[in-house]
Amino acid sequence: MAKPIPKVGSRRSGRSSARKSARRIPKGVIHVQASFNNTIVTVTDVRGRVISWSSAGTCGFKVSLRKKSVNPFPLNTCSGFCCTPKEMVGLSAGEKHFIQGGIAQDLRLDGRKRLTYRPIYVETGIIPQAHGSARVRLGATDVIASVKAELGKPSALQPDKAKIAIYVDCSPTAAPMFEGRGGEELSTELSVALERCLLGGKSGAGAGIDPTSLVVVEGKVCWDLYIDGLVISSDGNLLDALAAAIKAALSNTGIPKVDVAAEATGDEQPEVNISDEEFLQFDTTGIPVIVTLTKVGKHYIVDATSEEESQMSSAVSISVNRKGHVCGLTKRGGAGLDPSIILDMISVAKHVSEQLINKLDSEIAAAEASEE
Repeated sequence: MAKPIPKVGSRRSGRSSARKSARRIPKGVIHVQASFNNTIVTVTDVRGRVISWSSAGTCGFKVSLRKKSVNPFPLNTCSGFCCTPKEMVGLSAGEKHFIQGGIAQDLRLDGRKRLTYRPIYVETGIIPQAHGSARVRLGATDVIASVKAELGKPSALQPDKAKIAIYVDCSPTAAPMFEGRGGEELSTELSVALERCLLGGKSGAGAGIDPTSLVVVEGKVCWDLYIDGLVISSDGNLLDALAAAIKAALSNTGIPKVDVAAEATGDEQPEVNISDEEFLQFDTTGIPVIVTLTKVGKHYIVDATSEEESQMSSAVSISVNRKGHVCGLTKRGGAGLDPSIILDMISVAKHVSEQLINKLDSEIAAAEASEE
């Protein structure tokens, strides 16, 4: 009797009718289902879509009927089979060695030195509905910042200060890691880091944006600022790019002039007249820039790309204003840093910030000139 001819793409033939394109994901979830009979490992992306799977049975393990015991070796083996496809590998060993070796020799993949930024481009006034907006491109990293001002009432605890809030949204189209909860976690992390570096955190000490300048009537009326950041494309160094976009957006911000029509007594709110023609330009001379120093191996670099960030052990972001004063500092990464290294990083950040501020100011001036 003749054997049936296996269909193309079936498991018997071992062939596939269409070649499946590899998917590269920077973050995944490993699901393990272990029992005495079998161990199944499934790898998915952050949205739960299956990328790869394997089991102890497919790896050649058999269960002994005499002795049923938990053995971790099948789990390690099938996990290795499951996570070896190309889409789960960020960089090969050769690529990692090439990046680290280039940084050690002060020559990065794109030809820059360790303390050199990528070309920066600025556009202002891109969102007509906002009081101020700007778009900043730092290499392949592309972000937008907008500023909205609303009349409000200062809090009872701080009657001489207005409210300033910073929110960041990571578009899922910017990078695969922004899909699902990955984007939400990064958005929160960036928002907190920006508030800490630009607003001085909860204490407000060293704030680059002065909230007292937004008060119209102390304890009664003030301008509340809502700063929104959007990540369009991500290729590393998001914090520095967002801070530059916020600085450019604030320089483009015009706050309507407010005249107090009648003073109020007690808890009553005073009557105010908002001008539609006169606007007060926001003072950005004291707003700092953020310089992120990323430690790769024994050296640290500025303006790291996403590939360079994947090899980092830690990163320190330092906000420095035009006078060279440190307004805020935040660290990420699991590796600890010696206090002497942090002091050296601060010194380097002060030096690099001078060039960055001059370049950013010239780009903002050129963008505002072209807008007029």
